Amino acid sequence: MTSTETTFALPGIDLSSETEKTQEQKTDRETNETPSSCSSTDDSNDENDTQKEDYNKQADEIIDEIWKIFKDETGWSDESKSKDGCDVVVSKSFPKWGKVFRLTGTVPGPRSLLMKMLYEQQEDFPKWSPSVIDCRILQVLHDNLYITYQLTSEQAQGFIAKRDFVNLTIRRFIDDTVILAAQACMHSEMPPKDNHVRAENGPTAYIIEEIDEATCKFTWILNVNLKGWIPQYIINATLASIQLELLESLRKYIAQTIDGISSTTDNAA
Repeated sequence: MTSTETTFALPGIDLSSETEKTQEQKTDRETNETPSSCSSTDDSNDENDTQKEDYNKQADEIIDEIWKIFKDETGWSDESKSKDGCDVVVSKSFPKWGKVFRLTGTVPGPRSLLMKMLYEQQEDFPKWSPSVIDCRILQVLHDNLYITYQLTSEQAQGFIAKRDFVNLTIRRFIDDTVILAAQACMHSEMPPKDNHVRAENGPTAYIIEEIDEATCKFTWILNVNLKGWIPQYIINATLASIQLELLESLRKYIAQTIDGISSTTDNAA
């Protein structure tokens, strides 16, 4: 987390009136200050270590929940599908989390590129996702664990106002499956704002499975509390629409990226 600067004073000493000090007194004062400084630094490091341990523990719990939802194949209800019927959104209510939406489809692109776009380069989301206005990595805890901020646009013709999110964002590999998960957390650098509704993600994840070197199966598990009073039928229609739109936008962005890489390679040759 962010470091804290600590200023140390000399209690009970008016330096302006101390006109004559021996070297021994100065040495004693410096000696007395040093343990205090070391103690403060140690306390700060201990606090940071504890916070990181808490985030790592939360990450493990999120992945466990995501994996259970991902492997659950019963009781899902149809919500929406793409015009060609290839991209399908279903939903299911879970006692702990409420309604969870699941999108499945395919993406023409290598797994490494898809993972890079959705995790390492997530600050580029506003370039291609129609529902994301701002996306920032607030803190890198390690290569596979970030704290991120995201601001989404108005939805349902303005019926749902802008929402912002602060998430613990995780990258994990289970066998050949890539899980890019997220769930709400707190962060001192991004407290709730008066001009945005702070929504909260429950267990949410992009899950990537390689079909072949040029194609991946893409699953998006989405659980979110948008806060505020919004009829459930509007939430259902809106979230399903957002999922389908994101997948189509992702396909287009990947195609543009691959074309750009090919063009650069051809020019270099």
